[in-house]
Amino acid sequence: MENKETILNPDWVEAEQFMLVQEGQRRILGMINFRHSLNEYLAEIGGHIGYSVRPTERNKGYAKIMLALCLEKCKEFGLREVLISCDADNEASKRTIIACGGSFDRTIEDDGKMIERYWVNLT
Repeated sequence: MENKETILNPDWVEAEQFMLVQEGQRRILGMINFRHSLNEYLAEIGGHIGYSVRPTERNKGYAKIMLALCLEKCKEFGLREVLISCDADNEASKRTIIACGGSFDRTIEDDGKMIERYWVNLT
């Protein structure tokens, strides 16, 4: 999805997907998605970055490593600030975002679920 020509859904934006793979095992530990721009939904709820870590590999620092590397990609891409959101009850994700420079913006509701928004300044 890094080129407009490869995007099948008109509601999607250009994006890149990266995987953290355990060397020698060909085992995916986590995935992170960098959205190059924000449409209306992403600007309010989804943000520039979404990530997940395999449940058996959580609490090992992988999310922080993936997010730090992805923020470097965002900076290389030319972004000056990045929006990242997470469920309000996801303490691990909040700690990861804050550890990588995230500043709390506000809490919003999406379909009955509370979402916290954070901005990371890349300048």
